[in-house]
Amino acid sequence: MQRALEARERHAVEAGPFRQRLLRQTAGLTELDDPSGHALGGRRHDGAVYNRLTMKHLALGSLVLLLLVAPAGAADVVRMGDLPTLSSAGLYIAMDKGLFQAKGITVDVEPFASGAKMIAPLATGQLDVATGSPSAGLYNSIASGMDFKIVADKGQVRPGFSFIPLIVRKDHVDGGRVKSLKDLKGLKVASGAKGINLDYVLAKMLEQGGLSFDAVEVVYLGYPDGIKALASKAVDAVIAPEPWGARAEEQNVGRRLFVTEQVPGIATFQIAVVMYSGKFIKERPKIARDFLQAYLEGVKFYNQRGPKDSDVVAIIAKHTKVPPAAVRASAPAYLDPGARPRVPDLAAFQDWFHTMGWVKEKVPIERVVDLSFLQ
Repeated sequence: MQRALEARERHAVEAGPFRQRLLRQTAGLTELDDPSGHALGGRRHDGAVYNRLTMKHLALGSLVLLLLVAPAGAADVVRMGDLPTLSSAGLYIAMDKGLFQAKGITVDVEPFASGAKMIAPLATGQLDVATGSPSAGLYNSIASGMDFKIVADKGQVRPGFSFIPLIVRKDHVDGGRVKSLKDLKGLKVASGAKGINLDYVLAKMLEQGGLSFDAVEVVYLGYPDGIKALASKAVDAVIAPEPWGARAEEQNVGRRLFVTEQVPGIATFQIAVVMYSGKFIKERPKIARDFLQAYLEGVKFYNQRGPKDSDVVAIIAKHTKVPPAAVRASAPAYLDPGARPRVPDLAAFQDWFHTMGWVKEKVPIERVVDLSFLQ
């Protein structure tokens, strides 16, 4: 028994103050019973302290030993920039269900107001991970030499998962002003920002109605402001991700009249992605791989339970600050079971942005995508 206690003392010295406190709490010891002598400025105790240990303490010895042999280091911190959206459900589930913690990872989340604002800190390695969507700015940044890669899927539109609706003003729908896509000609349509993936989605919807992108007047507003503009009749339609379609209908100012599954070219299409900084890829490849493995478990939970499951809805609502009722009323995002993005779609985005003059220099898609961490 004396040898076991001496071994515990040696390990406690190595463990550091945090683990010493954990061991004392587990064994029912006080600060004065600390065998290492470090907790109170280095005062060491004699053998009498050990003799006062009760049988209860000894019965907990096996648990203490398990704690001692566990890795003494802190969890690996992964800094993630996030634009809170419903399509981040797999990440939110992995955080709340302890799936990252099981891999020894602590996720430090920094919310951003837009995906564009994440690019610089991601490229410099201030962020390890970022959530976002393909945009002209993303391709231009990579072309300029910024170091980051798309590494996984974070949301696709598919039949039954049309979470990027075109929301038309309620009075236009009720009055018959807009019945089909061709009726949008000459109207004012709000999108989130110039050169983002929703511009591409809008262009494909207009194309389905026989219209070019410039057949409508596109204005750029934040999504909450877009819904307010519908209410004030400052715009005629808004293209936005959920939950904004559900919110517009809840407020009785708009209707989700057109959805992606009605348009063959984008009925199944990539929308959102997970990105890694080049620094994270090069310097912490094991953690980068473990992060995606934990994310995959979150995606599995989402797909097995379903996006309307009460637990899934509660987690999404918590992280996005969207009321649970609005989450339930929203069209969900499709999360690929293997988290594999549709690479041809990523190339199609770049081609269209280039055609529009928003991307000056196209880059090979292998400079944009690295799926090795999913293997």
